[in-house]
Amino acid sequence: MKKNIVREIWLSFFVILIFNSTYSQNRTFKYDFEYKPNPLKDSTVVEKTVLDIQNGNLSIFRTEQEKKSDSLIAFTGYGFGASFRFENQFYTIKKLSESRILKSLKTILREILYIKITENLDWIILPEKDKIGTVEVQKATVNYGGRNWIAWFANEIPIQDGPYIFYGLPGLIIKISDNQNNFTFNLTEITDLKGEIYYRIKGTEISWNQLKKMSENFYTDPLGHVKSMGIPFKKDDGAGAVVSVDMKSESERMKQMIRENNNPIELNYKIDYK
Repeated sequence: MKKNIVREIWLSFFVILIFNSTYSQNRTFKYDFEYKPNPLKDSTVVEKTVLDIQNGNLSIFRTEQEKKSDSLIAFTGYGFGASFRFENQFYTIKKLSESRILKSLKTILREILYIKITENLDWIILPEKDKIGTVEVQKATVNYGGRNWIAWFANEIPIQDGPYIFYGLPGLIIKISDNQNNFTFNLTEITDLKGEIYYRIKGTEISWNQLKKMSENFYTDPLGHVKSMGIPFKKDDGAGAVVSVDMKSESERMKQMIRENNNPIELNYKIDYK
């Protein structure tokens, strides 16, 4: 209850602040992103994510950890590692004046890849209205990635953007989830964007088919990159000691984890792992 009250205070204050200021100013919108790695289980993962908007044109959506990593890379050349699963990556770059939306992926070898999102967001704006905290919101629906989504947007915040790839409504998206509640984005805070936006500006553009092939190759041999480098594979034994691992058994364990946590946000590109 206390968490909800704090969230309402934040949203109420910053809605008033934005309503009485210039919309071209840079803003940071923080969202709690909750999703189910396995659609057959109730357990969820919650990520702290941010949407940085610059001059109403460029917007970057990523986890708070990825934002920190991008800043480190800009100043030191080194950042944090990435998940070995592409399905767990939700980094997006929107250049709205160009209608250019990119989903960015980082491989375990730190290679940067991009997929251009070409699927149209054909929003249906409904008359139904509600309140989230003290913010007046209106309902809209859309189909994206083989999933049906329900969004609640705020007309009083005329920023046509939102988390992940979602944008194009006449107000900021405050909440959006698929109708099976596998993925939910909830706005928690709005602040001024401080400093320059550092984000991924280099990389290789690939297609969904190329990504599918890469994912299938990884699944076939999850430790292939380790073997190719000829380095011993070791990991923490859970008690602080580093121990050698049987490559075959570890590979099978990773393949099982991939099969059990196979719930990509783009359901229409789901791979049927055997």
